[in-house]
Amino acid sequence: MAAENIIGASANNTVSAPDDVTSTMERIFITGTFIMMWAILITAAFGIVGNILNLIVYSKLGFSETIHMTYVAMAVSDLGCLLTLMWICLVYFSGTILAQSDIQLDIPRVAGFTGSWPHNAFSRTTALLTAWVSLERCVCVMCPTRVKLIITPRVTKIILSAIFIIGCFPVAFVYVGLKTELRLDPTRNQTTLLMYYGNNNALSGPTTFAFSLYGVVYPVASWATVLVCAAFLIAKLKQSARWRHKNTQTISGRGTTGNRQRTAASKREAQVTRTVIAIACVFVFCTLPTSTTVLIATVNREFSITGSLRVIVSFYGIVSFFLSGINSCSNIVVYSFTGSKFKSTLCSLFVKNRSST
Repeated sequence: MAAENIIGASANNTVSAPDDVTSTMERIFITGTFIMMWAILITAAFGIVGNILNLIVYSKLGFSETIHMTYVAMAVSDLGCLLTLMWICLVYFSGTILAQSDIQLDIPRVAGFTGSWPHNAFSRTTALLTAWVSLERCVCVMCPTRVKLIITPRVTKIILSAIFIIGCFPVAFVYVGLKTELRLDPTRNQTTLLMYYGNNNALSGPTTFAFSLYGVVYPVASWATVLVCAAFLIAKLKQSARWRHKNTQTISGRGTTGNRQRTAASKREAQVTRTVIAIACVFVFCTLPTSTTVLIATVNREFSITGSLRVIVSFYGIVSFFLSGINSCSNIVVYSFTGSKFKSTLCSLFVKNRSST
């Protein structure tokens, strides 16, 4: 689905319409696609390293705080997103290299079924995890004294496992009725690897169900949860900042040890809240093109890879993939700027490695 949006126009070197403007746009898009594929590949490589570092740092920090478990789960899901993005790029470059050989790839289909759909599964899982971490932080703010009784490590493990199952399992439905074929073109003496659905390429019931989940249900549910929770957290963060500013002089001048400890705890909670807000804001920004594409395609059927607006759709697709990569590799930057413990632990990794050499 998404891979066809990204590289469908670039994989077809023939222009069906004689319009010079359309031809020029498609040529520009083919060139732009090649450049963007390299950008996505570099972003994915950087993000893979970053998420591996996230896993190492939080394994060192431990899981006494349940939110660390969620951060680790997000790192695993983001790794899946980035690895599938890298695979899509490799399929595209392989198809370009094989263009003049005896073996060719149906690039949109091969990239879509082997890379794009698994990427959709991991990206939707990341979206659900972002919604959960936002909701978890809201519960911490609303019930600070009871949150450890409500969100225990066991509850967190169950919820995270359920999110991975809900997010990734439906991708299996996409391959129901899928067929592969090596088709020989005797006029050009070339064999093309094709992937398509049987029964005149009609979608089965389970496949349609997966389309609905990944295209509408999961994005809308994630967006709604993240937006509502982020707005609530921002309001509470401002309220907490005003309270701390108002009571700073009293606590520092004649406050008790208990007051100082409560203030320090409040600052730590505010720091975690800022981290979650930053993650939510990056998520909203990076998933905006994909969400708008789904909504526009629902209203206007010409807004598809086979419609009259296919070049625009393809442009939206490649931007969506690039921003998806940015979203998956940005957490290490967010953690470094908003988490003092994460930053110090991360720096200690490189300091130890340098001193040991």
